[in-house]
Amino acid sequence: MEDGVTPTLRSQNPTPQVKENMDNLDTILQEIRDSRQAIENRLDMITKDMNIMKDDQAKLTDRLKQTESTVTDILPTHNDNKNAIAKLQQQMEALQERIEDAEGRSQRNNIRIIGLPEGKEGKDPTQYIETWLQSIAKDKLSIHFVVERAHCIPGRKPIPGAPARPVIARILNYRDRDVALQVARELDPIITDNARISLYPDYTLAVQKRRASFQIIKQRLGKMEIKYALLFPAKLRITHNPKTYFFDSPDLVSTWLDENFPYSRAMEQNNGHHAGQLPQHRRDKRNKAQTSRKRTGPTLRQALEGQNNALQTAGSLREMNSSPCRTASSIDSIVASDSEGSMALFPDITPQLSRDL
Repeated sequence: MEDGVTPTLRSQNPTPQVKENMDNLDTILQEIRDSRQAIENRLDMITKDMNIMKDDQAKLTDRLKQTESTVTDILPTHNDNKNAIAKLQQQMEALQERIEDAEGRSQRNNIRIIGLPEGKEGKDPTQYIETWLQSIAKDKLSIHFVVERAHCIPGRKPIPGAPARPVIARILNYRDRDVALQVARELDPIITDNARISLYPDYTLAVQKRRASFQIIKQRLGKMEIKYALLFPAKLRITHNPKTYFFDSPDLVSTWLDENFPYSRAMEQNNGHHAGQLPQHRRDKRNKAQTSRKRTGPTLRQALEGQNNALQTAGSLREMNSSPCRTASSIDSIVASDSEGSMALFPDITPQLSRDL
């Protein structure tokens, strides 16, 4: 009886400890429920974000496929354009070289006069330069010597005391131009009105820079007594034992000298001579060689006679064929015979025109 009544009494009248434990359990259960609800809400948010990311990934996949398709379509066109650009670059370089060559050839008859006092040429610089060149060259110029035009370098007039602007003069006959430059080298320095005047060939700026790059190597060749010549526009010709070599850059010349004359640099460092200076016996030998070359060269009278003969021959050929349009058969019929064989004269036409013909 007592055993059956005791449990009922305990459930109806719990002890304080049991009641406290039950309250704690209820609190824990409520916290679990809240945490579960928060986790469920968080999972819902993550699920929504994942769905959005899936949609974005699907869109990106579609755009990637479209991009790949577009790149596949563009790639052949890109290759064609790349090849076309390479060809255009080659053509541009070739045209640039031809432009520089044409510009340089158009200035071949020009001379650059440095040091002429500003305003000395007056209102007619062409006549002044022509008279001045005749006065310094005396009778070395031909009877057909003419200065086509002359002018100062365009620019602001220099202030008093500043260097004068260079003067450019175009000579009608290139032989007279070479004679004028030769006379200037022989008379150096040329003094006019207490001013030192120098004459130089009128090269383009690009050619001047390329030719100036050979200055140091030319001094080295001079000290080694190796014959050389700087050809137009900027190609160095070296004659040695008795082969002839051509170089387009000073680095190639330096490499060639180091390979063929490995002792040259050591001698240059230990000989104690300044750049451009030679021992006395070497200077005497060089001066003697230059004098012999001058004596063996053609005289001015011989040059003029050859020029007149050439003009007479051209006049006779012009009379033989007075028509302005000459066919290939008429050109082949004009043959001038000399002591060694026959020589034919042909017009100087462009490669494109020759292919068309």
